[in-house]
Amino acid sequence: MVKTAYDLYTEHFQWKQTAYEYVFDKNPFDVISGTDKIRKQIEGGASLAEIEAGWQDDLSKFNYLRKSFLLY
Repeated sequence: MVKTAYDLYTEHFQWKQTAYEYVFDKNPFDVISGTDKIRKQIEGGASLAEIEAGWQDDLSKFNYLRKSFLLY
């Protein structure tokens, strides 16, 4: 949704500038996303497929690590 809003209204779109809860030194979207990578990809014109592909390695690592914690 954020990417669509950015793409449709690039000239008027603004990232929230005020602090997010207790974090004052980072963009609030970056805090929620856990990284600035997604924001930079959106600003750089990356497609949704490119953005999603960017987290596949970490997702695979997470899925591997979580297996030992699954009960069923």
